Amino acid sequence: MKIPHWRTGASASAKWRAIAASCALALAACGANTDLGAGDANAPGRGKAVADAQAATSDLVDPRPLQGAGAVAFDPARPRLAWAAGEEVRLFDLDHGDDARRLAIASPVGDVGFAPDGALWVVADAPQLWRDGERVCSADGVEADRLFAIDGEGAVVAGYTHSDGVGMLRRQVWLDAQCGIVDENLAPMPEGITDSESDPGAPLGRATLQPVHPAAAELAERLSDVQLPAGAGVTQAVAVSPDGLWWVLEGAQGRTLWRRERP
Repeated sequence: MKIPHWRTGASASAKWRAIAASCALALAACGANTDLGAGDANAPGRGKAVADAQAATSDLVDPRPLQGAGAVAFDPARPRLAWAAGEEVRLFDLDHGDDARRLAIASPVGDVGFAPDGALWVVADAPQLWRDGERVCSADGVEADRLFAIDGEGAVVAGYTHSDGVGMLRRQVWLDAQCGIVDENLAPMPEGITDSESDPGAPLGRATLQPVHPAAAELAERLSDVQLPAGAGVTQAVAVSPDGLWWVLEGAQGRTLWRRERP
């Protein structure tokens, strides 16, 4: 059989993937008529053909482990990912795939999030703002566990404590771009909320403030619209880049970075 000669580049790669998927599916169909029996999913040859076909048609590909990853965030200003790893933050260039740059925070990092201009908010012992690899300011005296929202004017953080007779309390703090306190709110946790992860927080107050982390239900719905290779072992989506091209997923291998393959 004469093999067609395609030009190199993204279009050629897409054509070869389409050919591979078609061939694998054809082999899987042919396997149903062999002596091995149409109902034997583990039959030699047939199982591999089906697996190859699934891999060839996957939307999310090229998984990369994120060593020690806790909280993660995508940069809205450029293709970049940040993740908390112990007492440092790692920054990864998504376009070039270079080794992750490391920011030494010197205390355990609980949360991270990017401002619209690419500056990085870090929640450690106190909320901090980093720009171009340097710490710009620190909100000393503000004990925070998580980031709620960020905009060009600052960030909203929250810390939690417990009071006898009252229960869990949330201190929500609004910070400006110099890490100064603009406003704060101390209140008991809403009824029915028993942990900080499920806390919706107090109303943000500024329309420009955008939540740092999407709701779990929203991520689950988006994940249901894409296809993963068979046996990927993924349990949930953790974050998605603004353009939908990059995904951080949680599974048996911890947190991993995936790329979405465009048609």
